[in-house]
Amino acid sequence: MKNRTLLPLLSLLPLFSFAACGGGDTPAAKPPAAAAEVAKFVLAADPGQALGVLAAKEKGPADSVTVVGRIANVVKGFAQFTLMDIDLPYCGEVGNTDRCETPWDYCCEQKATRTANSLGVELRDAAGKPIRTTGLPDLRLLDAVKVQGALRKDADGNFVIAATGVFRTQRPALHDHVKWPQ
Repeated sequence: MKNRTLLPLLSLLPLFSFAACGGGDTPAAKPPAAAAEVAKFVLAADPGQALGVLAAKEKGPADSVTVVGRIANVVKGFAQFTLMDIDLPYCGEVGNTDRCETPWDYCCEQKATRTANSLGVELRDAAGKPIRTTGLPDLRLLDAVKVQGALRKDADGNFVIAATGVFRTQRPALHDHVKWPQ
């Protein structure tokens, strides 16, 4: 009887696990599991056509949009992250010779370029507040994702997507010297 209860729970493990770092057989540290409330935002299939971050910002606020980009920053303790335009290379992507230890912060780009090529993403609860969580479901820095939701401009003029779904399209392989943050 206990095995029947355990089996469905074990089948959910891949949904909440993170893949190992690109390159080599070094095991990745296990990140905290995402809350079930956050896991419901994972899309089972690619949502199709998507705008880049720059194109979405140029088009302006919309009730329904799909935007493609890379995760460049995750807000600790919340289901919030920064989405960087997919066409802006992360540090070390072009030529792959940069020995940057934190390629996801786009430190090789000027601040103005980073700001112009980014927007915020929030996974919100029923009250419209960002969900508190210890992790994102099967997502990590530099993953290419498609985000569906409503694109709005906040009071400070920043673009934010209130996400209704997220689909990971690609996980890059990085140099062995890169240590993923916990």
